Amino acid sequence: MKPSGKLICLDSTPELYTNEWASFSTKDFPDNWHAKTGDIVRDIMLDVEDRRPIEDIFWTVSDYHKLFKKAGLTLEATYMPLGYEYEPYNWVSELFIAPWMIFVLSKTSN
Repeated sequence: MKPSGKLICLDSTPELYTNEWASFSTKDFPDNWHAKTGDIVRDIMLDVEDRRPIEDIFWTVSDYHKLFKKAGLTLEATYMPLGYEYEPYNWVSELFIAPWMIFVLSKTSN
């Protein structure tokens, strides 16, 4: 990465796996509530025909921060976008809890 470059990391928030959403369901997976970094978490996508559980690897925000530091990256910004009431979607938790987090990173200068 160039010294002036940016790296964007988009991932699920830890809360994605413990709440209900317009396009995801987690209610059938109580083990998600006790997940630690590296654990498998599950959800079901509601907006596709195939309703088989999806598996993901859980990471805490603090463990992401440790990883970024170890990789020589500086966290410049974190975004956790929410839905808006005026949007044409039947939001479930998205107005109050962000399901996604976006990290903006740069190379740590020596």
